[in-house]
Amino acid sequence: MKRIILKAAAVLSVLVISAAAFSGCGKTASENLIRVGVCAGPYEDMFREGIQPQLEAKGYTVEYVDFSDYVQPNNALAENEIDANVFQHSTYLKKFSEEHGLDLTYITEVPTAAMGIFSNGFESIDSVSEGSEVAIPNDDTNLARALRVLAQTGIITLDPSIDPSKATVKDISENPKSLVFKEVNAEILPTVLDSTGLAVINGNYALSAGLDLADAVYIEQLGEGYYNVIAVRTEDADKAFAKDIAAAVHSEEFRSVIEDPSNQYMAFNKPSNYND
Repeated sequence: MKRIILKAAAVLSVLVISAAAFSGCGKTASENLIRVGVCAGPYEDMFREGIQPQLEAKGYTVEYVDFSDYVQPNNALAENEIDANVFQHSTYLKKFSEEHGLDLTYITEVPTAAMGIFSNGFESIDSVSEGSEVAIPNDDTNLARALRVLAQTGIITLDPSIDPSKATVKDISENPKSLVFKEVNAEILPTVLDSTGLAVINGNYALSAGLDLADAVYIEQLGEGYYNVIAVRTEDADKAFAKDIAAAVHSEEFRSVIEDPSNQYMAFNKPSNYND
């Protein structure tokens, strides 16, 4: 009887040790896996080509999770379904986080494909005819941004007394060509070019639809707060993986990818700390 008890204890001990070993392996794998949320456009490629090799050299594995809109990636990040995302500018991140009670932050800006005003019917802003329909994003942040891009061209004027980051169509003070505005989901803007006079399209969606930024009738001049960022949960901002991502972005290896003439990033706007 004593030998049976001892044998049972030995088996239990082995099981406990095995469970602990497997638990340890799982923890290690989790710590070394970085799940990155992306939307359609060039930023998955940018991460894969310019950042991932450096992370892999440090022992990380990188996986990508694709999202079809600008809402899911931040919710997924907040819910720990992914570890970082790259698709949005810092102004959108801040506004979305405040509106949805999310504790997210960004660890670095990245070179960004600016918004472009595209047209299948007009070759320049000056040639746009009176009463033309203009398609713009329907989410608050990118709608305001699109209006500012249009204002940069002089085709409309925004009320100088309002906060330009919150501009709506109602804040247009001058519209000499009586443009008609159509608000649609940002991701489908490239599909409405044939039915509208102009479409103001986020750079990532333009590129993913096969549009060339060089063909736009106008390219946005990016201001502070409108460069795309790599976001993480605020609680993770000081963790090793977040610091390693940021370090990769500010490396010579990353810049060599961005500035390679054979890549699509050469024409992207560069943030002020790009060379830091």
